[in-house]
Amino acid sequence: MSGIDHLRAMARLAVRGMRARGADAASPAPRRRVAVEKSGVRVDGARVLRYLAATDGGGIEAFRGPDAIVPALFGATWAATGALELLALLDAPLPLGGVVHLEEEVLPIRPLRAGDTVRFRLELDGAEPVRGGTRLTLVSRTWNAAGVLCSQSTSVMLARSRRPEPRAPSETMHRGKGAAPSEPHVQWGEIARWTLPGGEGRRYARASGDYNPIHLWGLTARAFGFRRPILHGYATAARVSHALIRRHFGGDPCALRRLRIAFRAPLLLPARVRLLTGEHDGHGHFRVVDEAGDRVYAEGSFNATHAPRDERTGSLPSTRDGT
Repeated sequence: MSGIDHLRAMARLAVRGMRARGADAASPAPRRRVAVEKSGVRVDGARVLRYLAATDGGGIEAFRGPDAIVPALFGATWAATGALELLALLDAPLPLGGVVHLEEEVLPIRPLRAGDTVRFRLELDGAEPVRGGTRLTLVSRTWNAAGVLCSQSTSVMLARSRRPEPRAPSETMHRGKGAAPSEPHVQWGEIARWTLPGGEGRRYARASGDYNPIHLWGLTARAFGFRRPILHGYATAARVSHALIRRHFGGDPCALRRLRIAFRAPLLLPARVRLLTGEHDGHGHFRVVDEAGDRVYAEGSFNATHAPRDERTGSLPSTRDGT
């Protein structure tokens, strides 16, 4: 699924959003279960390399060479387009307030490799009206050509209402619902530091095909209530996962069995940020913060112990029954 596919899906969603003008509230919950499924999606090796360069993952040896595996969060390159297509299928059109990422949970099960062909399914698991719009829960699954489940993820999005909120978007848009709670007893240590230029959103868009206008330029971001472009939530999550692989899992991507992240505040570009990690009660925790450590952009948890991969398949034991 290419950037052209994403732009077409965005256009369809925008056309439907025009019909929501004049609505007094956020769109109601859909009356039916909505899903989008794609078969024959090819994992493009050149695109994987661009994605790695845009998410600070190019230095991980397991992602390079003839036997390279594909990063667990690479599925976001087709999930973002699938989400737009799914939202355009809702019974009631969403207002033109934009869609922002609130939370993400990724469960890698079996690695993919460049050139693999996959089947992808994204379905709406729930929708509820909340302050500022409609809270949507989307579940995506990816299978390889043999029909084996390779990954599952749960995304929580906010389809923003056009009605202005009493507070600025930076204070109201990114309120998670407990998926990645703060852990006050963690002793934090820095494992990565990133300098993100103003064009970082466009760089990730070119690599992923996700051209949501809130990430591209100041002009397009201001149209949706943000002072400057903000970094994609999927880009932040990918950077976190790659840093964890390097510093906590000895360069083994298959050891990362679970990643949960909640986006607490928009990461306005340009920016300089730090990634902090720590452990508590056998669980790993992380935070993405500003240089001073005063502002938390994202936080979450991950499996804290190194889990050896299956030497024959490269897969890991399931973290949930039935997956």
